[in-house]
Amino acid sequence: MSLFKNYKTGIESILGKNGQTLTKGMGTPYALLNESRKTFSSVPNTTNLDSKTVLDYDTSQLQRYFGPNKYSFNTVSIGNHPDFKFLSETETIKHHCVSMFVDIKGSTRLSLKYSLEEVRLIKDTLLTLCINVVSHFGGHVHRLQGDAAFVQFVRKDSNPNDSIINALNAASVLCQAVSDDLSSAFESYGLDPIKIRVGIDYGSDEEVMWSHYGISNCNELTTTSLHTDLAAKLQHKASVNSIRIGKNLVDAIEIKEDYIGIPTIIKNGISTEDKYIIQSPALNYRQFEFNWKKYLNSFSFFQQNGSGRLELVENIITIKASVYIDLTKEYSIPYFENNYAIPKQQFIKYELLNRGLPFHKNPYEKIVWEAFNSGKEAKDADELCHSFENKYVNLNYCIAHAGYHGNHYLKCTIQRAHSSNITIKFPMYVDDKSDLEKELTNLLNK
Repeated sequence: MSLFKNYKTGIESILGKNGQTLTKGMGTPYALLNESRKTFSSVPNTTNLDSKTVLDYDTSQLQRYFGPNKYSFNTVSIGNHPDFKFLSETETIKHHCVSMFVDIKGSTRLSLKYSLEEVRLIKDTLLTLCINVVSHFGGHVHRLQGDAAFVQFVRKDSNPNDSIINALNAASVLCQAVSDDLSSAFESYGLDPIKIRVGIDYGSDEEVMWSHYGISNCNELTTTSLHTDLAAKLQHKASVNSIRIGKNLVDAIEIKEDYIGIPTIIKNGISTEDKYIIQSPALNYRQFEFNWKKYLNSFSFFQQNGSGRLELVENIITIKASVYIDLTKEYSIPYFENNYAIPKQQFIKYELLNRGLPFHKNPYEKIVWEAFNSGKEAKDADELCHSFENKYVNLNYCIAHAGYHGNHYLKCTIQRAHSSNITIKFPMYVDDKSDLEKELTNLLNK
């Protein structure tokens, strides 16, 4: 199962043409969306000259699995970031930003086999996918540059670590969709698959300045930052279908060592570590490969198939999580896997569900809850693994305390006497501060 089945179907329709000869010309679009069936069709037709064909985008899949995102904009736009439009042409402000560059590789070769109209539609389909995915995760598309997109993950006065989480989630979903889902469409027609490269870096409040460039009526509101520049450089150095990130991201959210690696280059026929994206007397700045496959595989709804590709799975038994600032109050906020940073000292209630309803244990089953923490704080406290002192054994719920900064996961094992055990994992982030604390406090004060 795929998050974006309609995109794969659409590209297959273009590549295979379904036996049709696609007609060129502004008045005869080469692909139309059948609104009544929400399917992709390559049947030529006439339409308004100003119309623009896009594939139908179903947001319900991302909403269902990754949850709604509190940082996403009500209206998708491009250009100047909506949260900083208040700046006049002569004003500046220092404010953090996560910069992401996405580059599509391989589209040039399509021109050797397909018409300009078909090439445009394939490229537009991929850019449209990128826009929709990053928009869901609260990203703002600042610029489209041919085969590339420059995206800013930031909301004014929000927790910067949430922006980092959103950027990593969006980039991982894009890499999975392109390399695992869409690549098979190209391979089935004897073409090298389209690929993407992603570079991401984070600049703190002190490291990023927002201002206008240009002259009156011909200017752009953007960031001045080494880390914006390095995001572009990281993308350029990334290998295909990979994500390369700067050290600031790793430090800010304490990314698990399992998810990062040191890039390598070939020198004189020998593989050599390429640790730094920039080296100078003033700064040696580290770069890392972000292993998006391992990262997505930590989500309960992704798994690797026999060929090593990630795919969505429908789990009958799932975990529902809610965050409480006070367990004696009824107010809570739902939490989806790796959705944002939960503030320390909050309580998280995990409930075991069977087809969306409370799980009822059978006599031959045993329910065991465990927490697996990561990061320096948990390591120093000798709390990398926590069994809750067996307090929740055989209960269909568990209450955990957010105590350590980092990316952790809860594990529930249903042990069965005469069949295979069932294991469900639920990953989450914990941070020193979070916008969630304000939301929970507002709920309690109502």
